[in-house]
Amino acid sequence: MRVPAVAWRSVRRNTPLLWTLVAFFAGTLLFGSLRRATENSSTAVAVLVQLAALALVIGLIVLVVRRLR
Repeated sequence: MRVPAVAWRSVRRNTPLLWTLVAFFAGTLLFGSLRRATENSSTAVAVLVQLAALALVIGLIVLVVRRLR
């Protein structure tokens, strides 16, 4: 069954709200898995691993945004 083209035009897939939800759920999965992976480590190691992951995520976002502009 084909969906009329009019229905596809009304759906905006690249909205800030959608990207906010994607970032929230991806962050939840990422930092939850890092917490589980470092649960037997010291607090300092867990914090350093999460800070490094945060720096990587921010770096990737910056690269993607710069490339898209």
